[in-house]
Amino acid sequence: MTILMWLLWAMPLAAQTGTPASPETGKALFIGKVRFANGGPACASCHNAAGIGFPGGGSMGPNLTGVYAKFGPDGLNSSLETLYFPAMTPIYTYRPLTQDERRNLFAFFQSLSRKREESSTPAVIGLSLAGLAILLAATAVAGRHRLKPVRRRLVERARLEAGRRA
Repeated sequence: MTILMWLLWAMPLAAQTGTPASPETGKALFIGKVRFANGGPACASCHNAAGIGFPGGGSMGPNLTGVYAKFGPDGLNSSLETLYFPAMTPIYTYRPLTQDERRNLFAFFQSLSRKREESSTPAVIGLSLAGLAILLAATAVAGRHRLKPVRRRLVERARLEAGRRA
């Protein structure tokens, strides 16, 4: 039933433009690998989404991994057409997305609905711990002999004082 509904929805769009929607092209638009025709900034400037890889997108806007599930097909289409969000309206008012761009972004967001949100936190924590381990090892190697001269002088002084008392 869902596939039939999607086909009924997608067929008119494909017939209008002659090219099927592509999640890969949508991803390229999202990350900025392919520029928007009217000059708008890439989505990843402000948003993050699963599957876009390191270093990910921006953190000003919300993570868009679940946007398809949140808005549904009609809501997502409307959002991509109007971009009515307060931070986006002034940016995209004179740089609207083309119909092909909207279709490809829609396909990308739809493909993300099957993925779970990814977080870069484990990678950052792992890199931080590895850096800490390297710094501790370097400090241990560099400082392993730093107290020997101090100890030697203390021992010599203790022997001299012990010799004077005896």
